[in-house]
Amino acid sequence: MKKALLIAAILGSIVPLYSQKHATCADAIHITASSYGPVTPQGWADASLCMPNNENMYFGKTHKVVWFSFIVPYDTVLTFQIVPENASDDFDFILFKAERGDFCQKEKLQKVKPIRTNFAKPTLFSKGICGLSAKGTQEFVPPGFNNPNSSVLQVKKGEWYYLVVDSYANDKGGFTLKIPLQFNANPSQGGTISNSKPKPVNVPDTTTTAVNKSNITTDKSYMDAMPIKAPPIQFASAPNFFIHVLDSIGHPIKASLVIDGAGNGPPIKIDTSLYPLQLNKYQTIKIRANAAGHMPYQSSYSESGDTSSVTFWVRLQPIKMAEKITLKDISFAGDSPEILPASKPALDYILQFLLNNPNVKIVIKGYTNDPNHTAPEKYDQVLSEKRANSIKSYLSSHGVDKKRMECIGYGSTKLVYPRPVNEEQKIANRRVEIEIQ
Repeated sequence: MKKALLIAAILGSIVPLYSQKHATCADAIHITASSYGPVTPQGWADASLCMPNNENMYFGKTHKVVWFSFIVPYDTVLTFQIVPENASDDFDFILFKAERGDFCQKEKLQKVKPIRTNFAKPTLFSKGICGLSAKGTQEFVPPGFNNPNSSVLQVKKGEWYYLVVDSYANDKGGFTLKIPLQFNANPSQGGTISNSKPKPVNVPDTTTTAVNKSNITTDKSYMDAMPIKAPPIQFASAPNFFIHVLDSIGHPIKASLVIDGAGNGPPIKIDTSLYPLQLNKYQTIKIRANAAGHMPYQSSYSESGDTSSVTFWVRLQPIKMAEKITLKDISFAGDSPEILPASKPALDYILQFLLNNPNVKIVIKGYTNDPNHTAPEKYDQVLSEKRANSIKSYLSSHGVDKKRMECIGYGSTKLVYPRPVNEEQKIANRRVEIEIQ
């Protein structure tokens, strides 16, 4: 037990130092452990959450709130508790199910409906605790001295939920969120889910009894059931850019992310479905993502002068035959097949894709930029073929079977811009494409 407690303490210490505002869907706290807190609502709710004429479903007035998100790790019945530090504090909640990857945008437009709410006043017997419980009989509990528990919810593995907690009286006290699920995730990596189905953590209903740690069972240890201490307030280092990786139907998917330009050091490399960053004004980053069974993804993002919170959706598509991938940022020495060192991130991007998908075969297509045919056609064709073979040599030297790769040189016969007028268009002509066979 001591060993498990020590491990949990270490994990808690490496959670990123996020601001505790988290007052919008886009910068929700992503939950990866069965207990999180204490945390205090500090940002005002958006108008989208406030509908005075529909108090069973939404907040009647604007108060301070905090948003959470979590992904269900296995089929189960969902329960949770919001446990205040002060029994007299009044916390309400709204629970949403994210059916699609654009949930936050739809929530702002009030195009999504809650699936559970509770706006009951705290009672002496409840000690201010509210949540989903077997003691609940209603999906939507109205204001007043009503049952602080809403009815439980049958959930399935991979489903994504958002929970927003409201401090009705804007009291100074915080609360701890307890969700009796074993996420089996490293909290520093934004929530990765185990493929195995663990046994649920048995957390007794603390409205009547205190939690007895000896009653808590898991298939490995009690580590996951230990609380992750909410990070201290660090407004100066609060993330404002949230990368969410989704599959083609909008479900979160773990991917190998490479983020270039986020800092002065080497690119960030991490396996996750969610990653937060802090970007400065006018900062530009490049994002690449790879997941087995999916096409590789690459894009860039430039921060404007407005550094408010942004959610960036990385949507991965299934591998398709004959699909083409243009390798961006591949540079060669002038009139040479020699690959310049600046090309390594782009090469590693396609290398990761091939290593993740060992049955995929590709055609590497090389092109040159010679719209005025200043060199003989044969020269351009040979140079483009040599450049394609340079890519093949790099990939094979890093573990990709040569039999999986074919090279073709097209010279200047298939220009994207027949009459390029700037360097960007010339680079587009002088390209390397990968085609899935």
